[in-house]
Amino acid sequence: MGAERYVLANFKMNKNLFEIKKWADEFLSLLYKGKKLSLKVGCAPTFIYIKALKEIVIGTGFLVGAQNMHFEEKGAFTGEVSPTQLKDIGVDFVIIGHSERRNIFGESDELISKKLVSALKHNILPVLCVGETKEEREKGETEKVLIKQISILSKIPDELKNQKIVIAYEPVWAIGTGIPATKDKIEKAVELIRKEASKFIKDFSVLYGGSIDEKVAEEIKDICDGGLVGTASLDPQKFYKISQNFDI
Repeated sequence: MGAERYVLANFKMNKNLFEIKKWADEFLSLLYKGKKLSLKVGCAPTFIYIKALKEIVIGTGFLVGAQNMHFEEKGAFTGEVSPTQLKDIGVDFVIIGHSERRNIFGESDELISKKLVSALKHNILPVLCVGETKEEREKGETEKVLIKQISILSKIPDELKNQKIVIAYEPVWAIGTGIPATKDKIEKAVELIRKEASKFIKDFSVLYGGSIDEKVAEEIKDICDGGLVGTASLDPQKFYKISQNFDI
């Protein structure tokens, strides 16, 4: 049996409450009308709408996630949200180390490692993002960067190593540009991630995230375990089609 498959939406800092509800109603309607998908689908809205989305999708199996979290349970960390607070409102997964968190907010591998371990401790499915920048790829450093980013899995305590982890490969140069990586480049990166991750953990899925549309999903569905979808996920019709195309 292969790895579990996922298609997850990352809304980033988009949509208000009305738009979230409208999106969920439309997407669930497509989900109920269409052929049952064998993969898991979910969405990470901005923090303040997590609870509202969770209430809308209750009982459907649809996963609701957070886009980030602090690694401590409580404390003087103004503006942060803790794993226990996320757990309290029913969060299923959390995106950790997204390239925008690394590159805009300066998150280090050390910080990301702490968040990863904290998510596992609190039984929140971590979606660990890894990927190289345009400059790193041009310098031929893709493999080196991915190995370094994946190596934080070695920090997971033995008692947590059997828990499920999702890893999302997102080439930074492809995110939001509308220029997805070519299939051969994605396949090479995914193979490397699987090889490196298997040194530390057993139960993991590898998704692709980088300007995904319906066509890209269809092309790469056999080489990865689903997708982490940004811009295209904001349209429920597109996100449903992407989910269908990733289903195998």
